[in-house]
Amino acid sequence: MTRPRRVLVVDDHAVVRRGVVDILAAALPGCSFAEASGVALALAALEDPYDLAVLDISLPDGSGLDLLEWIAVNRPGLPVLVLSMHQEAEYARRALALGARGYLGKNSAPRELTEALACVLEGQTYVSPGLSPGLAPRQDPLAALSRREREVMRLLAQGRTVSDIARDLNLSVKTASTYRSRIMRKLGLRTAADFYRRALTMGLMD
Repeated sequence: MTRPRRVLVVDDHAVVRRGVVDILAAALPGCSFAEASGVALALAALEDPYDLAVLDISLPDGSGLDLLEWIAVNRPGLPVLVLSMHQEAEYARRALALGARGYLGKNSAPRELTEALACVLEGQTYVSPGLSPGLAPRQDPLAALSRREREVMRLLAQGRTVSDIARDLNLSVKTASTYRSRIMRKLGLRTAADFYRRALTMGLMD
């Protein structure tokens, strides 16, 4: 297991953050930890480099899923483990689609957290065993895309350029281009012709 040097733990409950830090500190001697209680504080903390982030979904000033989407675009190499009270498979599916490497329920035993940590740091995916059966592939081809990626795909299908989309969605051109690349990769598309054929079959083009 690759040993991280810095870990960010994001949860709105101090007792949960402290418990997570204590468990991870025992598994990762010499590692330093930072804590954040919400999205804004997490974004401020992410100005510094980290080797791992552990995120909750329900935060007081926003959704951990939105934070996860920001990380995927702005810190694409950062492994993320979601630790949440939400036990529905749909939450795990959305988190994984947004780039999380693992999804763990807060009712999990400490041993399971260390197992998830090892998998995530090895580049593997870990999902709580109780959620795994609910993660069978869905028929909706857009299920693998984040909310923002779906929005960008619909605009591309309407003939909008990357520059147009950046302006319309208040993004940088680089970020809009990154969304386009991720859409192509997630849907297994290689050319513009592939994209428009897929968009047509999905009913995204008039």
